Amino acid sequence: MKFLLPLAALFAIAANCIAATTIQIDAKFADVAPGTEIPAKPELLAKAKGINILSAPRVITNPGEAATIEVTQNLAAPDSSEVPLGVSLSIKPTLTEKGGIAFSGRATDRFKHGQRDGETLTVLSCVAREIYFKGTAVSGTTVLLKGGPSTSSAAKKDGVPQTQSRELVILLTFKKITPEPEKKTQKKPEPKKKPSTSSGSSTKSAKKKKPSSN
Repeated sequence: MKFLLPLAALFAIAANCIAATTIQIDAKFADVAPGTEIPAKPELLAKAKGINILSAPRVITNPGEAATIEVTQNLAAPDSSEVPLGVSLSIKPTLTEKGGIAFSGRATDRFKHGQRDGETLTVLSCVAREIYFKGTAVSGTTVLLKGGPSTSSAAKKDGVPQTQSRELVILLTFKKITPEPEKKTQKKPEPKKKPSTSSGSSTKSAKKKKPSSN
């Protein structure tokens, strides 16, 4: 029984440390032309040719809790409903025993494929593509997710639909954030106050003369 208390205290300290640690995820969604060389560093993505960065959101979550990132825009459908177009990402990071970050999740890319408007019939076609992933990373490193090329005929030139090829690229940068423990500041002892001395001329008390005996 004497060894249970120290072990319980250690487990409590470890649990508090894990609970205090959060995981920051920096995401970058980009449209890339097929055959474009993708830089390994996210900060170089904007400087590369043929790459259009759609969004660069950031989310902070606790280990073991799923986080969702949505970069979407509603499109009116022929039946008066709204279709969310864009990218949504659901990811769940956890901490490993060696201090790394394990993650798993799913990314959904939904985009407009084409629309045909007629006198008696209007048709809107959308394509949704899902990417499932799982892996591990070291804090501060970036993971590249590629969904493969797809086609979209939303653009028109001289009234004729033009087929465009695009590739969705997702870069995820993981960072483990551990708050520093608060440092206890020791108060300096206050200096002892010296007794105050009265300034000015001192008055001597007059001595009483003893009566002389005759």
